[in-house]
Amino acid sequence: MMKQEALRIIHNCALEYKDNLVNKNIIFITLCNGSIAFFETAYLPRNFLHLTGVNSNLKSVDFYDLAVRDRLNERDFHFNSDGTTNQKLMILPKLMRIHMIARMVGDYDNSKSLLITDKIAGTVGAAMGFTKNGENESSLYVPNTALNTDMRLITRKPVKRVAMIFIKNKYDDRYYELTYIAKGLTFDLLELHSNIKTKIDEKRISASFRIPYKELDSNY
Repeated sequence: MMKQEALRIIHNCALEYKDNLVNKNIIFITLCNGSIAFFETAYLPRNFLHLTGVNSNLKSVDFYDLAVRDRLNERDFHFNSDGTTNQKLMILPKLMRIHMIARMVGDYDNSKSLLITDKIAGTVGAAMGFTKNGENESSLYVPNTALNTDMRLITRKPVKRVAMIFIKNKYDDRYYELTYIAKGLTFDLLELHSNIKTKIDEKRISASFRIPYKELDSNY
């Protein structure tokens, strides 16, 4: 990939990151062996640079700002010598819709010496890695890497199936927009976890997603 092509991808993805993710919170609700769980994420302007896989002497917030305004130039960044930049940029456009495309969540198994992350969410072909934004238990996870791989190969078993995804503005108290629900599920699933239920504003969610419950498919 030439730098001109990388600039185009970075600019387009920065715009999508701005429209879809910046200053938003996303909660991934998972179901595995009958148990429901969740983890919450936040997306800040400074996180964007890490997802691109490029190195830059610019501050991460300045890199993002220039990328959004289409003012970034080829002198502002360089590719990693290990070839990972190309791999990340190839799947970055898809990850700008992580709130719609994620189907699995897992804990990173520390199998790769150069990869540092904690949680992974995505699909068999593209995933986003997350780390805690702070040391408190209540701290949200923030994205720190893009992964062009089958996430099942680098996560601890069992990988959890995504049951629902909700999104909100970071200043809102509760999640009010449903962006994904697995086939056959209804909000009755939330009754299984009282902490999750308090985070969701069901009255603001479209009733069109209330479909009869049945067991999830076994295939991911």
